Amino acid sequence: MRSLRKYKHQKLVRAVIGGGIGAASTTHFLTELFNNDLKIDLYEGNKIGGRLATIKIDDNEYEAGGSIIHQENKYMQEFLNLLGMEYRPAREQRFGIWDGTEVVFQESDSKIFTLIKLMYRYGIQPFRLNSYIGSILADFNKIYHLQNEGRSFVNVTSMLMAMNEKFPKLLRVSVKDHLLNLGYAEKLIDELVEAPLLVDYGQTTSVQSFVGCVTLAATIGNLWAVKGGNKKVPEHLIYRNVNVNVVSSYVKKIRYLTKDDFPIYEVQYSNIDDVNVMKNHYDIVILATPLTEDQKMQITFEEFPSDGLTFSGEYQTTVATFVKGNLNPNYFGLEEELDSILSCNSNMQIRSVGKVDTVEGPTKIDPKIWKIFSNASLPLNVLHNFFLNIEEVKEVVWKAYPRYSTNVRLDKFKLYDGLYHVNAIEWIASAMEMSAIGGRNVAILAHREFLQRFSNEPNRSDIRKDKYKLEL
Repeated sequence: MRSLRKYKHQKLVRAVIGGGIGAASTTHFLTELFNNDLKIDLYEGNKIGGRLATIKIDDNEYEAGGSIIHQENKYMQEFLNLLGMEYRPAREQRFGIWDGTEVVFQESDSKIFTLIKLMYRYGIQPFRLNSYIGSILADFNKIYHLQNEGRSFVNVTSMLMAMNEKFPKLLRVSVKDHLLNLGYAEKLIDELVEAPLLVDYGQTTSVQSFVGCVTLAATIGNLWAVKGGNKKVPEHLIYRNVNVNVVSSYVKKIRYLTKDDFPIYEVQYSNIDDVNVMKNHYDIVILATPLTEDQKMQITFEEFPSDGLTFSGEYQTTVATFVKGNLNPNYFGLEEELDSILSCNSNMQIRSVGKVDTVEGPTKIDPKIWKIFSNASLPLNVLHNFFLNIEEVKEVVWKAYPRYSTNVRLDKFKLYDGLYHVNAIEWIASAMEMSAIGGRNVAILAHREFLQRFSNEPNRSDIRKDKYKLEL
């Protein structure tokens, strides 16, 4: 087998396609594993940050993409500390759950009164549910130890199995059926579970149970964001990494070639309005972008063995509408304004409406900016139902996350030798931390393959060679 020594005189070049948090975390962990002894061509035709983005209203910026991070999200915390950034704690907000006719549950100013109201409507089941979700979260957190030990997984099922052998079963049953089977009341599921699912994923309790549990985890822990905007994490991870060369182009095609019995990938790329196609060749290519057919920029795969590559499913279109104005509490059956109203009725035009702070945190003067989530654009006449007055409206439409079901999927991190897909992890749940976990998994896989392909020598990185285990 070829020795690693022949590569000492030049840095190895890898390709990462995508510019979001998944791509950024992949480049970070690759750099660590290769001890800075590599170069990475990162292809991104749009802005670095991916689905982490902000929008400007007046002189302030607001989160328009992924907006919350859980206190248990270890990698996002590590990135924040590494980059010297600041936390922006989520402000406590009074919320209500709206069924389209009335607010069926409403928080009080007093936590004690809120608990009394919670128990009056749902009994002790919310506390049981919190305990159950806490146990799910504890098992999920095993992934950090596994990855520190150098464990890698070629598909999402094996990753879940390593956390808890029962986790893969959660992908095959809806969260509603799962919780009903555990003895939870339908009213609790239709209100306390449906509402956060509609807000976070724009979907109902028909989604698979694992993503349902991930949604509920956000209701039992402290949440935070990055001061200045969450997009700063991928921006700084990429631009501060001297090993990363950003290629501001869209990848159009990947061809499968071979050289000395090993796969070589031809990456064809161009600028968005440019007919000229450029080419580069790599022995390892990492895809850190969604690959379903509903994406705006499609990547085609040519000359691959057998039946080639296909990616089933579709992504949920989410519309975030920002309104500067005063909420109309009477429309929701309220006497006074709440900070946040969550719909538990999927037939309503909106999924939620909530007051938002700037990316720098609360301001001295209330800017009266509200963010509405919906599955379709909202005409101005509809918005006037929700607000007493409107000064300004801005809209952001994006393919936010996968559309989940209980259909059996076989999503793989490793597509072929030397070809990997970070976003496979999104099909169990989509979140910033999930992308970071997927990025580290793929980095370990790629590093391990390099060692197997090019060297008989022991692994000299910080992780011992005997820690590298491939989970099938």
